[in-house]
Amino acid sequence: MNKALSIEQSQERGNMAAFLELVCILLPIGAFLLWYFSLSAMDVRKMNDLGLVSIMPPSLFIGLALMMVSFTLTLQRPKLRTPIILLHFALLLFMLFTIHIFIEQEPRFDIVYRHNGYTEYIMRTGTVDPSLDAYFSWPGFFVFSAFVTRIAGYQSVLAYANWAPLFYNIIYMGPLYMIFTTFTSNKRLVWLSMWIFAISNWIGQDYFSPQGLNLFLYLVIIAILVTWFKSPPERRISALPARLGRIRFVSQFYAWLTAPSATASIPTLPLQRYALLASLLTVFGFSVFGHQLTPFFILASVTALVLFSRCSPKVWWLPLALAAMIAAWLIFMARPYLAGHMDQAFGGLTKIMGIFSSNVSNRLSGNPEHSFIARMRIIMTFLLWLLALFGGTFRLIKGHKDANAAILAIVPIILLVIQPYGGEMLLRCYLFMLVGMSFFAASIFFDVPSLADLKNISWFARVSRRFNNNALLTNKTIRNFPQLQGILIAMLLFVLLSGFLFTRYGNENTDYKTYDEVNGVFHLYDIAAPHSLFVAGWLGTPWQVKDFEKFQLVTLADDDTLINAVDTNTVNTVIRFMQSQPHSQAYILFSRSQKTWFNAMSGLPAGKLDSFENTVALSGDFNLVYRNNDIQIYQLVSAAKGE
Repeated sequence: MNKALSIEQSQERGNMAAFLELVCILLPIGAFLLWYFSLSAMDVRKMNDLGLVSIMPPSLFIGLALMMVSFTLTLQRPKLRTPIILLHFALLLFMLFTIHIFIEQEPRFDIVYRHNGYTEYIMRTGTVDPSLDAYFSWPGFFVFSAFVTRIAGYQSVLAYANWAPLFYNIIYMGPLYMIFTTFTSNKRLVWLSMWIFAISNWIGQDYFSPQGLNLFLYLVIIAILVTWFKSPPERRISALPARLGRIRFVSQFYAWLTAPSATASIPTLPLQRYALLASLLTVFGFSVFGHQLTPFFILASVTALVLFSRCSPKVWWLPLALAAMIAAWLIFMARPYLAGHMDQAFGGLTKIMGIFSSNVSNRLSGNPEHSFIARMRIIMTFLLWLLALFGGTFRLIKGHKDANAAILAIVPIILLVIQPYGGEMLLRCYLFMLVGMSFFAASIFFDVPSLADLKNISWFARVSRRFNNNALLTNKTIRNFPQLQGILIAMLLFVLLSGFLFTRYGNENTDYKTYDEVNGVFHLYDIAAPHSLFVAGWLGTPWQVKDFEKFQLVTLADDDTLINAVDTNTVNTVIRFMQSQPHSQAYILFSRSQKTWFNAMSGLPAGKLDSFENTVALSGDFNLVYRNNDIQIYQLVSAAKGE
């Protein structure tokens, strides 16, 4: 009787397990379908300066939220099914990083069109000219783009640029998995770390850009080092100087920092190690060739890993080799740029307050909606860092040796003091710190110390003895309550997802482009004579899209005098400026993107740019040569000077 009952219960448990596994397959598919069919309700023309959130139907957010729930359920299953987890990742990445493709007409971001112009120049001339633009001092990405575009049979990168975010985030997952599996053997922690990385990657540098590709190169190099070149457990670590060794905290920190990793290196033959090092140097060479910033992040992280004995002593020379490659490129290949921009390249060391201003305070200016988005980005940044701090502390109390993860989470911030990088350096630091931060943030659910673990902390043990509270020192943690653990994971994922939608797509009203706006810019390039002057009413124009070396481009936001002219509606100031510039013809253009950018972020009263355009149209000094719903182009015809 009991045996029959046991068999029946076993069958019921098996049926329930099969049912839950089916739910973990059907639920993400259902969430994806709900998301997809919700897209038709989104009209970008109705968007305000809160971005896509302002036009998202509730059903779309519900679809994304269901994906968070489904992943959490999958993560809580007694046996992880890798194909089901990969299904979740495939659908999540598609939902997060392709939403703009289905609701917008043209590739987003004005800089994508400039990148198309660089690529078009290489395809047209077969060469690069560093004197034309700083990007041509690091042309690797654009040379590669020209090659891909040509062999794929496309006329320009605009044919496929919209898919870059999805492509990049897919290829990030491979090296991320390798890196995280060297931090821990807990696959649930690995998968959750990757998930948090995806929904925290709101920076937006994964568009068609050198930075998007170079982050992948960074991850590949780190993955190679921490997977195949870990410091061996038997390695003898140099002792601290006697005076430092007597300081308890310093000696404990040094012991933790140099302790062997929890997981061993993958065994390799000498020939395999040489091949891996050759691959690493080749990948780094392409990064040096293709981006002015990423090689320094790579150098900083690799140097820290080697300096603190996190890598095999056989690669002690690696930081020197990487530094030599960077120096050689700067001296011999990037000299035209550095000759006139040394202060921009390295001036940050003497301008700490300027770095803070350009990276933080300046980004908070603008209308209330834009300021809210800027504050959300700061809040979500520090929220993730706070979670990582708790997660790292929990793992430290549990006795884990996470020096590699800590190095990757902290070292990139050092580059913030070198230079502000046009006000974007803090964002870039966040991006490179995201690897370690995601791991530690995920750890708060798997490495919560029990009260018994806390007795290893001297001050806690003393307090416990004082209050005779040893009975509380149990071994129970959140992991003993899987339902609670799942609820807390889902809640965190909801918060990070909500923040992602604001922080990544909060500026979409200025970022998205329309057929009319892009076609108007192409029309301008078709009608303008070489050496013409193009003046944009404000930032955000999708120009430099082709023949960019043949035209001089200026925006009214470039100069305080011109900004004041817009503010005071003084067209004659702009006319005198245009007449003072060498040109065969001169044009001024006003577009939808310029006006939304102006109203959101200029700090001037909304509508001022529209008023200025009306004054231009009525001045008698300009002829309207092209007009559609999203762009107006005027040609300067006045020959008057000094008015």
